[in-house]
Amino acid sequence: MRYLPQTILKKIAFFLGALLLIPQLGTPPGLRAETRARQLRKEAAGVREEMKKKAEKVRSFTQEERDTLSSLNAVDLSLNHARKQVRISQTELRRLEKEIAENRSAAEALSRQIAETETYAVDRLVRLYKLEHLGQIHLLASARSLNDLFQRRKALERILMYDEQVLAKLEREKGTLRGVRVTLAGQKKEKETIDAEHRKQVRLLRHQKEQRRKLLANIRRKKSLARAALGALKNSAAQLSRTIRALESEPSEVKKGGFAAFKGLLNMPVKGKIRLFFGPHRNKEFGVMNFQSGINIEARRGDPVRSVAGGRIIYSSWFKGYGNMIIVDHGDHYYTLYAHTEELFRHKGDTVKTGEVLATVGDTGSMTGPGLHFEIRHHGTPIDPLKWLKKG
Repeated sequence: MRYLPQTILKKIAFFLGALLLIPQLGTPPGLRAETRARQLRKEAAGVREEMKKKAEKVRSFTQEERDTLSSLNAVDLSLNHARKQVRISQTELRRLEKEIAENRSAAEALSRQIAETETYAVDRLVRLYKLEHLGQIHLLASARSLNDLFQRRKALERILMYDEQVLAKLEREKGTLRGVRVTLAGQKKEKETIDAEHRKQVRLLRHQKEQRRKLLANIRRKKSLARAALGALKNSAAQLSRTIRALESEPSEVKKGGFAAFKGLLNMPVKGKIRLFFGPHRNKEFGVMNFQSGINIEARRGDPVRSVAGGRIIYSSWFKGYGNMIIVDHGDHYYTLYAHTEELFRHKGDTVKTGEVLATVGDTGSMTGPGLHFEIRHHGTPIDPLKWLKKG
């Protein structure tokens, strides 16, 4: 792509040879010499113009490579953000739906309780009306003795006090029901707002997925872009090594003397088939050599990614070319790396145990679909994970 075609080089050679031969041909007739000179100048101008166009095409290709790879990283970041927002809105919707169901149930229970209290209150009001109509004096006057009179009076006072309490309780219950209904109305409105935002985020997520699909299709279709993508992956790997060396320089808080004993005994970080192994690989299509610093495990999106051993998380964030990535420090300068994940559950500084879920499988930063990129490093140098994982 960046070299001049043979046809152009032949034209340049022909032009220069013709210029050198002109003095040796003697002095041709004036008109003939002038015509020939004009023709040569015209051909030379054509060659220069073609060279200029080819140079511009090379520059445009180079710019297209940069723009495409930059766009891919930007879309990956945007897609990752959209997925996070969708998860957040889904969590909020689930919370609200649960609270709405609880408040609706509470409102129904209060309504039943109020109905029962009102039935009792109506019955008591009827009895009080009759009592007022007959008069308390008539009730007391019918007492058989003075003691019976006092007992009747006390009983009447207790009944009236209880009735007042029932009526007060009825008012409180009605107030509580009004409050629950106001809360319900607010929650329903909030749910509508979050639901609308959720639908918006889902549409954005679909748009970002489609953009990414088109970019990847363009990269796979154009060899120049595919070569540039391979080069970008090499740059990302180099940057990752520098980052790990920088992290390694920080004091480790993990106890020494444990990880090396697990060689050949570690469980797979995720269930799946290994589709790319550790070591040097030649891309047959482009003839480019590349070094695979870990293994790529094909797995389903959303499957749990587990820590192969206990340790402390020293990195949990986005990394260009690797997507969402977690690095665990196991002590004695041993580190494990989990990349292309979708949702990160653990954060920098967290202590994790063997088998603890760190993240879920995704395709962030990946050009080959859902899966996990897994590495083991010692003193920052990648080592073959298959020598550390259990056989089979």
